[in-house]
Amino acid sequence: MPALALVLLSGHSAWAQNLPVYESTGTIELAIDGKSSTYHTTSNTVPGQPGRMVHTANWRTFAPMMLGGINMAPPGVFISLSARPTVEPDPDAPQLKITFSIDDGNHTLLETAPTEVSYTIKNGALAGQYQHASGSLQILSVQAADNNTLKITGRAAGTLSSKGGGKGARQELEYAAEFTVNAHRH
Repeated sequence: MPALALVLLSGHSAWAQNLPVYESTGTIELAIDGKSSTYHTTSNTVPGQPGRMVHTANWRTFAPMMLGGINMAPPGVFISLSARPTVEPDPDAPQLKITFSIDDGNHTLLETAPTEVSYTIKNGALAGQYQHASGSLQILSVQAADNNTLKITGRAAGTLSSKGGGKGARQELEYAAEFTVNAHRH
């Protein structure tokens, strides 16, 4: 019987290592039409690839990409934050995405680079994808936690608008978000 228990325990351990482990890497306090929720950026392990992590908050710089004498690469440091109201994946959960660029030297928001805020609701009367229609984004601080991690604090507020389309009339949602996240080098 002890041999059977050992086989069962080692089998359980091997099975557990085949599942990703999720952790919160930051929070976004999000209010949509006055209803507040906490959203999480996350990291997760990749089964079968020891040491590899996938991050939903990340940053990168791009080498110049010239096309007809015009540099098509995003300027500065490109930041992408994707968050959901759960740490573990939930295919039915709404998703928030915020993208922007900061200056490589002083870490201020680059006003000339595009900023995107999108919110996707999977189910219910408001189901659809909403895009930033008006509002503002402020970066309050950016600190290098290490060579690969930026701790970013900021806020965004304004109006999100659906595309309308086949599900009915165009809808608008007021939003406000305050975030503190650890973005990892992509």
